Amino acid sequence: MIDVKNVKKSFGSNHVLKGVDIHVEQGDVVAILGPSGSGKTTFLRCLNFLERADEGTLEIGDTRVNLHSASSKEILAVRRRTAFVFQNYNLFANMTALKNVMEPLVTAHKVPKEEARQRALEALAGVGLADRADYYPAQLSGGQQQRVSIARAMAVKPDVILFDEPTSALDPELIGDVLKVMKDLAKAGVTMIVVTHEMSFARDVANHVIFMDGGVIVEQGTPKDVFYNTKEERTRQFLARINREVEYNI
Repeated sequence: MIDVKNVKKSFGSNHVLKGVDIHVEQGDVVAILGPSGSGKTTFLRCLNFLERADEGTLEIGDTRVNLHSASSKEILAVRRRTAFVFQNYNLFANMTALKNVMEPLVTAHKVPKEEARQRALEALAGVGLADRADYYPAQLSGGQQQRVSIARAMAVKPDVILFDEPTSALDPELIGDVLKVMKDLAKAGVTMIVVTHEMSFARDVANHVIFMDGGVIVEQGTPKDVFYNTKEERTRQFLARINREVEYNI
């Protein structure tokens, strides 16, 4: 369903991505792990043209684009097939939760307003926020704002949802509600690529795990492969450090 090949990206002399390939089938939940600076967020942003890659191709369904030279029309075609959930929600402060979810439907997807409203209400109900449709972001907790962001992504019915560290900005007690929504999406067969530090999500929900470091994919496979039959020493070091941080609540 999704083929990404040879993605490269540099910022000046800093080679952030050095040729990354992934393949994602419909219904896959792909978790991308790695230390800060490994290139995982830059890679995700390149897939949705939030960053322009230096090289690489993306094929999603019958849409195939060059990640460096894609035209505005091609970028729009990709963005109509994808949705992006940001670390910090990216909600419009002057719009209610309902209007935030409706906005991309009306402006980017040209859905009639009444249909957009109905789809937005259904999406908010799907993340447990039917009773918060008329609330503004400032009236919502961080976890609720992130669930609105997920509802916004769900409402456009994309081929794939891209999640960039969706729980990293949340207080610990709010993470569970967001992860539950993501687990429900996985059970419903929604295709997801998730950059995350949540090891339990990667281990228990994802069906494919990628470990990145230094701008390349170091290791990938099923959660069992990566977590319990680890082949690469660098992966072992990363997982050991993460486990120590969890154990000592660092």
